[in-house]
Amino acid sequence: MSIYTRKGDKGKTSNLSGQEVSKTSASIHFIGAADELNCHLGLIKAIISNEDSWKTEHDFLEKIQKNLVIIMSHVSNIKNSNFFLPEDEVTILEKEIDRLLANLSKQTILIVPGKSIIEAQIQIARTIARRAERLFFAVGEEQSLCPEAGAYLNRLSDYLFVLSQQE
Repeated sequence: MSIYTRKGDKGKTSNLSGQEVSKTSASIHFIGAADELNCHLGLIKAIISNEDSWKTEHDFLEKIQKNLVIIMSHVSNIKNSNFFLPEDEVTILEKEIDRLLANLSKQTILIVPGKSIIEAQIQIARTIARRAERLFFAVGEEQSLCPEAGAYLNRLSDYLFVLSQQE
């Protein structure tokens, strides 16, 4: 099996369902941003993997990564209902945000990323999550999408912001 197909040479690629699409399509832009976000979340997990105080967050980030794969699959193949994000995932993310917020004092200043490597990396992931969210809604202008996935992506950047302030 060859890794190269030569389709990309002409501006085409295959989405996750195997359908050939333009590399400039909104769905491919979203999948690229979500893939980038997933990689940054993996880097965050690797950075915190040896710290017992981050064990809960490590496992929760893994769950988020799996949800991102579901959403990417959903955008590629909306006819397969197995790729719809369960409704309770938004609520689960909101509860985790609330749990983390309980440990923070009220923010009264502008946050400038860079107080630590982990905080800066989480902030990078947050900005990519915002981009992925915008691109998801761009895809939604072209095809019908799961509303829970849009809400999940919206909450995800909030979660990452709060997580970045946990040090």
